[in-house]
Amino acid sequence: MNRPPRLFPSLLLLSGLLALSGPATAAPTSSAPTPAGTEITNQAAATFVPPTPDEPSTVVSNVIRTVVQAVCAVSVSPNGTVRAPGQSADLLPGDGTVFRYTVVNAGNDTFTVPLTAQTVAGSAFSPGLHVVLDSNGNGTPEAGEPTVQSVKLPAGGRADLLLVAQTGSGVQGDAFVNLVAGCAGGEQDADNVSRVHVGAPPALQVGKTFSPVLVRPGDETNVTVTARNTGGGASREAVLTDPLAEQAAQGLVYVPGSARASRGVLEYTADGVTWGTAQPAQVRGVRVRVESLAPGEAVTLTFRMQATEQAENRTILNVATARTDRWQAEGRASADVRYQPGVALGPDGNPEAAENTPADLQTRPFAVVGQPVCFDHTLKNTGDVRDTFTLSVTYPQGAGQASFFGADGQPLTQPVALAPGGMTQVRVCHSAAQPGALEALITAAGTRQTSNTTRDQVQGVEAGLPELLKTVSPEPTRPVAQGETLTYTLKVRNPYSRPLTGVTVQDPLPAHVDFVTASGGGIAGGQSGAQVVTWTLEALAPGETRTFTVTAKVSERAVDGESLKNTFNLISTELPTPLPSNEVGSPVWSAALQVGKQVDSAQAAPGDRLTYTLQIRNLSATTAIENAVVTDTPARGLSYLPGTSTLAGQPLADPVIVNGVLRWNVGTLPAGVATEVKYQTRVTAEAAGDLTNRVEVTGDGVGGNVRAIASNVATAVTRLNLLGFAPLGDLLGTVFVDRNRNGLFDAGDTPVERARILLAGGRQALTDASGRYHFPNVPFGPQALRLDPNTTPYVPLSVPQDGGLSGTRTVQVRGLTGVDFPLAPVGGDIAVTRRTTLSAGPLRVEKTVQFTPQGYLVTLRLNTSAVLPGFELQDPLPPGASLKEGRNTFSGLLNAGETTLTYRFEFTGGPEAAVTDPTVLWRDARP
Repeated sequence: MNRPPRLFPSLLLLSGLLALSGPATAAPTSSAPTPAGTEITNQAAATFVPPTPDEPSTVVSNVIRTVVQAVCAVSVSPNGTVRAPGQSADLLPGDGTVFRYTVVNAGNDTFTVPLTAQTVAGSAFSPGLHVVLDSNGNGTPEAGEPTVQSVKLPAGGRADLLLVAQTGSGVQGDAFVNLVAGCAGGEQDADNVSRVHVGAPPALQVGKTFSPVLVRPGDETNVTVTARNTGGGASREAVLTDPLAEQAAQGLVYVPGSARASRGVLEYTADGVTWGTAQPAQVRGVRVRVESLAPGEAVTLTFRMQATEQAENRTILNVATARTDRWQAEGRASADVRYQPGVALGPDGNPEAAENTPADLQTRPFAVVGQPVCFDHTLKNTGDVRDTFTLSVTYPQGAGQASFFGADGQPLTQPVALAPGGMTQVRVCHSAAQPGALEALITAAGTRQTSNTTRDQVQGVEAGLPELLKTVSPEPTRPVAQGETLTYTLKVRNPYSRPLTGVTVQDPLPAHVDFVTASGGGIAGGQSGAQVVTWTLEALAPGETRTFTVTAKVSERAVDGESLKNTFNLISTELPTPLPSNEVGSPVWSAALQVGKQVDSAQAAPGDRLTYTLQIRNLSATTAIENAVVTDTPARGLSYLPGTSTLAGQPLADPVIVNGVLRWNVGTLPAGVATEVKYQTRVTAEAAGDLTNRVEVTGDGVGGNVRAIASNVATAVTRLNLLGFAPLGDLLGTVFVDRNRNGLFDAGDTPVERARILLAGGRQALTDASGRYHFPNVPFGPQALRLDPNTTPYVPLSVPQDGGLSGTRTVQVRGLTGVDFPLAPVGGDIAVTRRTTLSAGPLRVEKTVQFTPQGYLVTLRLNTSAVLPGFELQDPLPPGASLKEGRNTFSGLLNAGETTLTYRFEFTGGPEAAVTDPTVLWRDARP
């Protein structure tokens, strides 16, 4: 029988063994919840002191096994209640905020935790709510982070969540929001309340002003912009902005350095995009930033703007903007940029007299048709800008012509420019066109569309003029000399039916006349050389005639050639503009021209040359003679030799010869100066007896009096000496193109017209249309002839007996002697296409056009009896022609005599179009 063990109360130890077993069959080593499915075993053991050593000392109980079940537990932080919210945000209507929460799975297994975002009952409003998983834990919702309604967490796991709350634009007060999380069907963690406070919103108001609103170009205006918070709540950062680019484009520009702000940070922009505190060169916007505007608080921005000329006549709108968060407001103001022009025209000294009132009317009782009656006015610029004004006149009654004069008495230059407030005197003189009353409306119109009028009135206009007549003794046809007495007679008559009042008669004496006496109370005033004789009459009755005389003496100041011209004037109250009489003139001349004539030989025979020298002297010590003409009448049998004339040793144009009389224009003969004219003649077979040449000189005295001055007549005599007369013959011949080159003028050969043949000794002849020339009265014996190569385009054939010298021939003259000049043809046949002649004054131009196989050949012969300075010749080519050789123009001095030009051109047109007409011009050689 087994005895129960004895127990020794004095020594007893009980121990229990607890074993946990689960999937890993390991006991947990931390304070974390025991994972679900873990098996827990428990067994007790007792240890004691047995009564006998051989008895067991330990007794073990049975084993108890327990399996851990899944337990769900969720914790959300931070906690909060309505009275003590865990988180709080102060917002403005329409703002949003984010509350950060952490959800922890405090259970022992993985659970999907439902999430609920809710507004606690009793809130002033319900914001929009949703939950975002804060994947990166930065506390800010970002793209890619999902909105969640639950999270799956392992045992002990956590999730960072964001509760996003969005308020509406019209809400205000407190809203309490809660993030609730818990186990499905189990307890919920719902004490996680946060507060959303929405305060009263700000309300921005912007005011803007220009001072002054009306700005002239060039002036500045002050700009004031104020932003005020008129709402119940403070704003966040507020920005007051005034863009200025559009204003600058219209001519209203920011004044550098003028911006000021009552508070905050002042910033500028040059492009409307980039802003900074440094002021750029061109400011296109100004703004001020403040951290906040409390209710009722304001910020003010001021600056200046200048109106340029470009801004004139513009109303320039400016819009400023204040902005904070989603709230903004605008302030508008406009600057009116323009001038205020004005003009006033009225009687002298009263330009601003009211229009169409008696104060704006001037009257005269009397005027004369065609004579100016004058009124003085004042023109004033009453505006604030420089302007130009144009005056015009219309005649509501009567008819007339108006003239305008300035304060200096000179014709008024229109338009009249005046600065603001500027004034000028304007005299308007009316010349009535018909008898009767005359009313004039004078208008001043500015370029800036302003105008003002005033009126002039003449009560009666008479026809005709007072009769003024002046005579002088001696008669004006007789020249007077220094020291002679002149008597002037002045006659005036009033032809009107009303008197002329305040009459003044004035006679300004010529400068080179000295006053002696005057009748009728005439008084001479002024210095010698500028004396005026004046008669003053109280009135001149209707139809009355008055006569006055003045005696004066020609002074030593008078010079030859001048005319002592004299008029007198009448002035009256009715005729304020001096009315002149007729003019009388007394020519002054006390000297004359002197001419002498000499010939170089007292005897001559036919064929001899005679040289004549004319000594011409202007005896006046003061006055030149101009347009002087020398007229020489040679004896019969004397032939002038062209090109031999000289004046003071210089070449002089050949004289104009009419019926054998020679005339030279020698220009101006200075006072007291002598000059010489030389020329040569040839004694011809017609000469007989004494060869007497007569010469005289005429001209005009220079000065106010132009009168003809004639010289004495001078003669020179050469006796014809027939005792030494030698036998004379005739020399003649033909110039021709020798087609067959046989040296004879045959059928088919072409005569050359106007070829010049020179005979030794200076004689010359031109061929006629048949190519023939003739020298009469040629002394017997050897003579040399030469063809002028400049007068023909063909080359002379050489003649063996003349040594082969081309164009030069020698011959023994015996009676009638013939010498021909055969010319070498150029190419094939030459056909004359056309010959044309141009005559102008002393010039004759003959043009011949010939067709050759090498093209058209043109010959221009210029024959003038006078030297032509500044001579220009243009001989145009036919259209399409091209110049091949020579020249078709001439420019420069054309000497007297004949000048020949040749040129050749190619032309594909017909012969009828190959001929053009030359043109010539030259300047007058007279000084």
